Amino acid sequence: MISESKAELYFIGDDAPASKPYLYRECGLDNIYLMNGFSIDTVDGEEVVSVENVDGLWKAIGLNLVASKKTLSPQEIRFLRTQMGMTQADLARMLRVDDQTVARWEKKKCSIPGPADLGLRMLFLNSDVAQPEGNEILIHLQQTISNLIEQDAPLIEQMTFARHLDGWEPQRIRM
Repeated sequence: MISESKAELYFIGDDAPASKPYLYRECGLDNIYLMNGFSIDTVDGEEVVSVENVDGLWKAIGLNLVASKKTLSPQEIRFLRTQMGMTQADLARMLRVDDQTVARWEKKKCSIPGPADLGLRMLFLNSDVAQPEGNEILIHLQQTISNLIEQDAPLIEQMTFARHLDGWEPQRIRM
């Protein structure tokens, strides 16, 4: 049985789901299952799996990782780096770390720190492989940040909360 918390399910197009999801390890990740968009044939006595639009699938996996995963696993870091066509040294240079640091992240010797994690996500969203969706996400993020900056009051504010039927709500009171 597929664990809902670990499995990532991907559908391609309008194909009907397969009778049994396919564990798609060919991308280098252990938790990707395909519900459709693939066929399994026997060639010379061996099972051969064909996946429709592999590039589109890998793009969808990458976009999902950078937009929804809280913490990237070592395999996911490697997946994103290789999707962008970068070596460990290339990624290290972009994130201003040593190439051995990237190797340690990918070998689970140490965790990727927050700023580097965010930098990797931004690099992927800005890469050719993530387009045009990557730019759309970056534009939305920039708009969100701009809105937060515009809302930020330069005046010293007192934080006040009022209790309502549904719970507590912040109240803006300028001093």
